[in-house]
Amino acid sequence: MRRLMIGLLSAAAMAVSSSAYAKETRSTLPDRSASSLLSVTSVCDATMTNPDALACSGYFAGNLINGSPTDIANAQDAIELLPGDFEWDGNWAAVDATKIMQLVSGNVLDFGQTLFGLTIIGAHFGNVEGTDGNVSVFWLFDFGTEGASSITLDHPEGFSNAAVYTTGAPPVPEPATWALMLFGFAVAGYELRRNRRPNFAQLA
Repeated sequence: MRRLMIGLLSAAAMAVSSSAYAKETRSTLPDRSASSLLSVTSVCDATMTNPDALACSGYFAGNLINGSPTDIANAQDAIELLPGDFEWDGNWAAVDATKIMQLVSGNVLDFGQTLFGLTIIGAHFGNVEGTDGNVSVFWLFDFGTEGASSITLDHPEGFSNAAVYTTGAPPVPEPATWALMLFGFAVAGYELRRNRRPNFAQLA
């Protein structure tokens, strides 16, 4: 009976702690119900970058590429309009580390890392090609297994900042590639070992 009571008390304590954890977790996430996706000022063009994007979402009025709770929720809604099933978790700290504040070489965005596979990049422009000003856009790219470290803007006028919201993992080498690498290490090791052996013929 005593063991049963201890078991019931432990289960109740776990239920209370997990409920408190869930409540705490929910309170730290942006309130999606408060999201009021800013109006689309014009339809974005997926071919305005090199390489071309697979799709784009926007242009939305204002700068959604920042960490305010409202714009995090707005960016989540904007990203959900892109094809695929990726949902951004709202973790701005991870995105903020990839922010680009200026263009490199005039119109090249370089994020300082190689991006692979399906990649979502958001950008803000003070003005874009045409009459629109102060807008944000989200592009979906497929950089495949070769990867890319930068994209080029066809029209960099008014560019403000950009950030990577998701990208794929580097490809895993094929088994044949691993075998070739191991063989190369073995040959190099053999040569090093052979060169270290004393030449007794020269010592005599």
